[in-house]
Amino acid sequence: MMKQLRRIKLELYNLKTKARKIFMRGYEDLTMLIYYHDFKKNFQLLIVGHNDLLLAEREISREEAFRIMNTR
Repeated sequence: MMKQLRRIKLELYNLKTKARKIFMRGYEDLTMLIYYHDFKKNFQLLIVGHNDLLLAEREISREEAFRIMNTR
């Protein structure tokens, strides 16, 4: 049940939240995504497993988002 909810939650980010994916980086079996909400003016950091399950979700500041995107 929990896995289904996490998979649905990730799909909602893509379809319903009106958020834009502005960054994506994959590491072995994890993927890190940053979404930006135009209306709310906030950034969300998502960590997704290899089977598209949402593992972690956190609201981050603009500075944190750009620091992550500029780190190599």
